Amino acid sequence: MNQNEVIPFYKRLFLFLTLSILLGTCGFFSQGNDSDEETIDKAKKSVERFILHNYEEIESVEITRSYESEMGGLTIEGTVNDGSAEFTAGVRSDFSIGHLAPGDMKEACKEQICE
Repeated sequence: MNQNEVIPFYKRLFLFLTLSILLGTCGFFSQGNDSDEETIDKAKKSVERFILHNYEEIESVEITRSYESEMGGLTIEGTVNDGSAEFTAGVRSDFSIGHLAPGDMKEACKEQICE
């Protein structure tokens, strides 16, 4: 190829589309779990503390899984009392619990969250 030759339009278009698809794919796959280990550990401790302080007859809490939900929030899954019940907890950015299901709360904690 000569220095004075011009690259045809269809070749430039093909190159542009190929690079766009490649960069878009890289961006898509790099959006995995954005939470670092320190954040996940804080969230796990927050969930464990919340369950122990707010629910009745809890002897042990085991965290089995943590992941980022479709909406971008951190979700913690686990079991209580050596696997007798499962839970899923949504953790907010300030490490407060957004939702937790299922279980029976302590009577004193139903109206005001116990810390």
